[in-house]
Amino acid sequence: MTRLISIFQPIFLFVAVVFLFLPTNSLALVDEIGISSFRRAVTKILSNSCLRKNNYGIKIYSLDRGETLYEVRSDKLFIPASNAKIITTAVALKYLGSNYRFSTKVFTDGILENQVLKGNLYIKGSGDPKLVTEQLWLLVNDLRNLPIKKIEGNIIGDDSFFDRKKRVKTWIKNPGAQAYEAPLGALSFNFNTVKVYVGPGKKVGDRPDIVIEPETEYIKLENNAKTLKPGRRNRLIVNRIGKEDHDLVTVTGGINIGQPRAHYFLNITHPTQYALNVLKSYLKLSGIKFEGKLMEGIVPENAEELYTHEGEPLALALRGLNKFSNNFVAEQILKTIGAEHFEPPGSTKKGLMVFEEYMKQLGYESGQYKIFDGSGLSRQNQLSPAILVDIMRNIKNDLSIYPEFVTALGVMGVDGNVKDRMRKVESSSKARVKTGTLNFVSSLSGFFESREGELFAFSILMNDLKCSNGRVKRIQDQIIQKGLNFRRVPTGSVVTDDRVKRLQSDASIP
Repeated sequence: MTRLISIFQPIFLFVAVVFLFLPTNSLALVDEIGISSFRRAVTKILSNSCLRKNNYGIKIYSLDRGETLYEVRSDKLFIPASNAKIITTAVALKYLGSNYRFSTKVFTDGILENQVLKGNLYIKGSGDPKLVTEQLWLLVNDLRNLPIKKIEGNIIGDDSFFDRKKRVKTWIKNPGAQAYEAPLGALSFNFNTVKVYVGPGKKVGDRPDIVIEPETEYIKLENNAKTLKPGRRNRLIVNRIGKEDHDLVTVTGGINIGQPRAHYFLNITHPTQYALNVLKSYLKLSGIKFEGKLMEGIVPENAEELYTHEGEPLALALRGLNKFSNNFVAEQILKTIGAEHFEPPGSTKKGLMVFEEYMKQLGYESGQYKIFDGSGLSRQNQLSPAILVDIMRNIKNDLSIYPEFVTALGVMGVDGNVKDRMRKVESSSKARVKTGTLNFVSSLSGFFESREGELFAFSILMNDLKCSNGRVKRIQDQIIQKGLNFRRVPTGSVVTDDRVKRLQSDASIP
């Protein structure tokens, strides 16, 4: 027996040495198998005829390993659409902070005596993008509790915290009434939009029943539509026409009897006048008497501050910005960044100067990209997948803002405008994304976690598309699904997980 062991001892020694070095080489081999398999799968997905112009770029980067998993034209510049909001979000968190709060202040040049405000009431906005119905009600309620029961002077709106430009110059010149093109203003309400409900009348031939929310003197209605017989077609058209001191909502065409009530969002043209009119109606509902005029002006230097209403923290505003891709919120934040970093009035130009400062910190000069707004509406914007991934890498390394950044993104299959995407994919919630859509443009960037728990940042920018947006989204979803299922040690590989562990165990046997 001793002699037998002696004979095979050199063989045992040789095998042990081989096994000693095999695990590292095998792991590297298996790792490469997983990567190659993933790359082949993604390349096949990208062979879709939608992308036959090859005008797209992709970068998928491992934040845990510091290496690129997949890239195609990742340094090329593309129109990013709303993926530009990734920069807006990053700069807002870096320069304003997640707990930054927009304030709306109320002043008077008179005195409050016996619950009567003897003088003018001034309301000064600071660009709050979330001054919505509930917030304005809180402001009015707190004024009533000062207490104020009557205002003898005028109500004057001060929007001087921003410049007077309501739109970005690189946007289309003749915008319509679409909500996503709402004008900007330091004193704004409800995203500078109104909601119009249209329901059929009681009988055929009647005017439809129309409700406009909020109800205010600023909005006038012209209802020329009709209730139609079932099956009869006559397109219902709801539009907004801007006038000098109000907006006119026009409703034409028809709606079939028995049809469910439809609703439409329209933008308004005069933000400050709109906000003042809504304030006036809320004061009346709260029991505060006011018979003066609504005006625009500047708060006098000697005015006394009556009340400051603080809005939601910036972190919450960013959720609306990204989960629902709200252009108005993005541009309001951009101007606020400019006002706070330099000085009022805030402007798009000042905000973009801060963007440039941030991009220099990442190693990018202004000639290496183009950015003209905070929302991505401008088709002149030019970003690359590599730039967007670098921004997300930078954010990931800053724990003071990374949680708020990733929380603001849409959760695939769960919320925001990606609620209905990848709903049948079990691990879809491990993808946090920002979408982007313009005519012939679609983009998707964000983070995902692989099956093995590896964290990736990615950016997919697609231009000059030759198919429907829905089809393009399915292509993007397929890529993300491959990422969620990515394994560096793929099932069915020549050297499996168990085999590697077995080899390591064997190598430890003397």
